[in-house]
Amino acid sequence: MREMVRLENLSKSFSGLEVIKNISFTLREGEVLSIIGPSGSGKSTMLRIITQLEKADNGTLTVDGMTMFRSEGGKAVYSKPEDLRRIGLKMGLVFQSFNLFPHFSVLRNITEAQRAVLKRDKAEAEEKAISLLRKMGIEDKASQYPFQLSGGQQQRVSIARALALDPEMLLFDEPTSALDPELTREILKVIRELAEEKMTMAVVTHEMHFARAISDYAIFMDNGIIAEEGCPDELFGNPKGERTKKFIASFEE
Repeated sequence: MREMVRLENLSKSFSGLEVIKNISFTLREGEVLSIIGPSGSGKSTMLRIITQLEKADNGTLTVDGMTMFRSEGGKAVYSKPEDLRRIGLKMGLVFQSFNLFPHFSVLRNITEAQRAVLKRDKAEAEEKAISLLRKMGIEDKASQYPFQLSGGQQQRVSIARALALDPEMLLFDEPTSALDPELTREILKVIRELAEEKMTMAVVTHEMHFARAISDYAIFMDNGIIAEEGCPDELFGNPKGERTKKFIASFEE
């Protein structure tokens, strides 16, 4: 099976504090990887490095066979800008805080990057946007602005915006953390449907039951390391480490 992400020995520090310590994992085409762990364990930083929003200190990352950065002399050396751009187009990131442009309509939020990055003309970009809004069940919201939408609707717009650039994988950074339980169910349904379509995904989440049901593989991070990993039934149903057991049990109380 084609490897979409191979991360080896990733390390990252902020102001001398090591927040990621020699993290390694592989994500294959069509798989869903769930990443769980307490706040501050390095989950979001790892996603930001993979999507080029943060720089790695050391390690090697290949995306669909292309090298984003590699370890040389104890440091991460990045590839050329044109290669990084090609790699960046292979993935989309969905933030926990939506990150929509408040002064753009829903339609323009989804067409803007298509026109700027993919150079699509207005008609093609709008056709793609409407198709995705229909898929998300919010086609009627195209002319509205983010402040007129519920949190769940805003998050569906942000997922549509990510999909509009035709990425080969999606990364979700706690996509339901800002939502109430009812709206959370809406977004989890969308992610589940994408999984059924075999979209390659890495999902940072605190939704334990969802992660167990949807994932092909799961990782538990703690204090910047992968403390435990494995198939979801094993990790969630029969964790080996005491720290993992305690963390998962805290969601079942």
